[in-house]
Amino acid sequence: MKIIDFPPLPLTEFRYLNAGSRGGSFYEERLPIHHARVHQLPQGLDAMVVTADLQGRERFQESQGGPLRLLGEVVPQRLVEEVFPELEITDPSRVAALLAGDFYTVPSLNKRGGTGDVSSVWRAFGDEFAWVAGVAGNHDMFGESKDAPPRFSRHLYYLDGETVELDGLRLGGLGGIIGNPERHQRRSEEDYLFALELLLEESPDVLLMHDGPRGTQPGQQGSPRVRDLLIESPVSLVVRGHSHWDEPFIQFENGTQVLNVDARVVVLTA
Repeated sequence: MKIIDFPPLPLTEFRYLNAGSRGGSFYEERLPIHHARVHQLPQGLDAMVVTADLQGRERFQESQGGPLRLLGEVVPQRLVEEVFPELEITDPSRVAALLAGDFYTVPSLNKRGGTGDVSSVWRAFGDEFAWVAGVAGNHDMFGESKDAPPRFSRHLYYLDGETVELDGLRLGGLGGIIGNPERHQRRSEEDYLFALELLLEESPDVLLMHDGPRGTQPGQQGSPRVRDLLIESPVSLVVRGHSHWDEPFIQFENGTQVLNVDARVVVLTA
């Protein structure tokens, strides 16, 4: 699956609340919603939604009277109601979602970071779309215990070193980041690279990662060693999050494309 057109400007934006960099403060932020085109979608799909790092909460005026919901809990329905009609997408059951991790923000919005249960975000995407596949970010839990495995219905596919074939599309996924393995959702660099090598041997069409390769331009942070592996073992499309890139779409000289969806949503259509 190759991207053939990625306009530089977003189609629209969703407003949400983001935790401030100093304790006790929060502010209104904008989530860009992009529309890009691919040469071909898997059979049976009219679109794919790709996103990561939705680390915010809904605004007070859009809440349902209870605690502010995670941004990722409200995005799927807003896409269906506000964005899909503009793109002439009429049947959400013919849409799939790819999630590249980090969907938690503390309820009080009084600090950046924090680790918590993001199962509700995955289920919100699953409630709207045909299937969901994704990986965990370094702030994500699936239940009250940090070590608890996800317990999802059959059409939600959690990947961490595995591949799955859905509608003829082979997806591979590697969650977490390179870091101190004693901390949550982190692997040593050598263990991370080893897991990635094994995954690449499965020849995925799309590779989902939370961490990922360094880009080709200044400010496109990532791992140079992951980039080297992807140059040696080309993948049609790599989806990653974790580090924000101002220019989210690049292509390596070997044809491998990288789509960075940190704090953005991309809707892919044919």
